[in-house]
Amino acid sequence: MLMRITNEQAEYLLKLPKKVVKNDTLLEKLSIDQHFPFSMRLELVSESDDEFTFLWEIQQSKKKSIRVSFHCQENDSKTGLLRIDYNSGHKNPEVISEFLPEKFHPFAGKCFSNDEHHIHYHVQGYKSLAWAIPLANDEFEIKDLDDGAEFNTTFARIIKSFAKIVNVETEITVNTLLL
Repeated sequence: MLMRITNEQAEYLLKLPKKVVKNDTLLEKLSIDQHFPFSMRLELVSESDDEFTFLWEIQQSKKKSIRVSFHCQENDSKTGLLRIDYNSGHKNPEVISEFLPEKFHPFAGKCFSNDEHHIHYHVQGYKSLAWAIPLANDEFEIKDLDDGAEFNTTFARIIKSFAKIVNVETEITVNTLLL
């Protein structure tokens, strides 16, 4: 069963300061090594509101598709709060409800192609992370990820920028040498 939360509650959960938890210890620092295909799953908690736990996942397919996800966890339920997709397709819902923020309206029914990078947000009343907007229309700073020589450096920047947007206080370093 999905936890039902409002848009305002989702915003509150994103803004909560969080730290990575490993072996029941809150980490001040975390070092991440890149490898292909990259897969990472971290649990986070907030010292200021420990009612919720959070799950941060990064998945890279063998086709270089990147999905960076952030979920709020409560017991066995899971509600997506934010996800960024690079090189992955998606179709937005057609119907605009009273809860849909204005910034999504121009993208009702939009089909994102595999090369149209986009960011998903929680929207009250819809399936988890059903709505997305193009990264070009969002404030997330890294708009593109290609297979070129700068892939590892850009991927490392995406991880750190995503941590910043979901307010992860654990200091993260990313080894850009592909293992």
